Amino acid sequence: MKDSMKMTVGYQFAYILLMQLAASGVTLVFGLVAFWYFLNMRIVKEIVSIAFMGVNFAMLYIASKNMAKRDGKSYTPLKQNKIKGALFGAAVSAVTLVFMLIFLYVWSHYSDETGIKGVVPMVVNIVFYCWSFPYNGIMGLFHGQFTVYSGIIMLILPIAATVAGYIAGCKNIELAEKLDRFIYEKE
Repeated sequence: MKDSMKMTVGYQFAYILLMQLAASGVTLVFGLVAFWYFLNMRIVKEIVSIAFMGVNFAMLYIASKNMAKRDGKSYTPLKQNKIKGALFGAAVSAVTLVFMLIFLYVWSHYSDETGIKGVVPMVVNIVFYCWSFPYNGIMGLFHGQFTVYSGIIMLILPIAATVAGYIAGCKNIELAEKLDRFIYEKE
């Protein structure tokens, strides 16, 4: 992935999907290790979920920004295109939408009042929970149902993150430098 001459758009899309998976994994591990006690507390769970959505946003933002910078190099055959930044997020949102629809289908066809039945539906359930873990606190999951606003956020956040990151990479905007003027040290 380091050699930009060999990097194709397909690899970039795969890399963004891998970053979403990594963001979900990081928040899942961090949530289960550091915040397991709070996962049943309603308000704290939502606050932790907002922090995890920030982690998810940051990981997609940074990956998209780095790809935009690489696309702008003179030695790469790829060219910067801001629409590609939106398409990166749209790919993540499309996968999320597919997982959402499969999750809803499984719960509507393979569950009863006690819960979900069967090995494959359980695997689908686990995959959806892991993929969408950054949003867990706001989802209000109960018997295969989640809130509409959480579904909308799950579909919009990746697009917003990759568009913002790609534009920042194209315009060479460093967020750390912009925030640096607000930070000072006392001696």
